[in-house]
Amino acid sequence: MKTIKFIAYLFYRYYSTGPTSEIRYFSTLCAMVMLFYIHLFQILILLNATYLIPTDSSQAKISNWFKMALFLLPIFLLVGLLIRESELKGMTYEKEKMRTGYIWLVIYIVVSFAILILLILYKRGKL
Repeated sequence: MKTIKFIAYLFYRYYSTGPTSEIRYFSTLCAMVMLFYIHLFQILILLNATYLIPTDSSQAKISNWFKMALFLLPIFLLVGLLIRESELKGMTYEKEKMRTGYIWLVIYIVVSFAILILLILYKRGKL
């Protein structure tokens, strides 16, 4: 849990500047949920259980977006309960630890996306 809160803190600090500063907590929760669902989709692809993802190409885009929002909502609420904004505001880390944390977080996100793309290509027979 300590690592998850550190990652949330890194996102919170990143989103606290620029145009996202007003919604930094919401942006942090969205980023954390996105990371969770990248791994969930990787597992679903490995298990050939992609039918659990509630999208259908025969329906309108807005319908698919609504279904995905409902699909993402439970984890979003859970992450919101586990990671409070007041905790993130009170956290402090030394500059060197944050710098290496940012570097590893970027590497982690890139590798996670790459694995997801490779799994999709492999399951479609294009790899």
